[in-house]
Amino acid sequence: MATDTIERLGDLLAAQIKLAHLELSADLRLALKRVARLALFVPPLVVGYAFAMATLASFLATYCGRLVALGSIAGLQLAVGGIGLQRTLAALRRTAVLKRTSAEVTSGVQRTAAALSGGTRSSDARIT
Repeated sequence: MATDTIERLGDLLAAQIKLAHLELSADLRLALKRVARLALFVPPLVVGYAFAMATLASFLATYCGRLVALGSIAGLQLAVGGIGLQRTLAALRRTAVLKRTSAEVTSGVQRTAAALSGGTRSSDARIT
């Protein structure tokens, strides 16, 4: 009976690992699809943005000269880009990737290991 229980718990552990693998691969597939879609639309956005900034610089050049207009637009872009990049990197540092899934897998493995050991610490039943 103990052998049968250990086999079932081993099967349960294998099933949990397979489930975690499927969840991770599904999340990865979805993320890759979104990145591909993003890659399709970024180039037209960048080109359009460049033309918009060139138009704004041309408009400002009539009032303060070409060099001052280009410098003003460049300074504005650097400031906005720097602030945005700083905030994005800070948010990425706080993001726990797959926090829920990894916690569930770890908890499941720990419960299974405890059940397999059955209160005794034999080297065959311990999972590290």
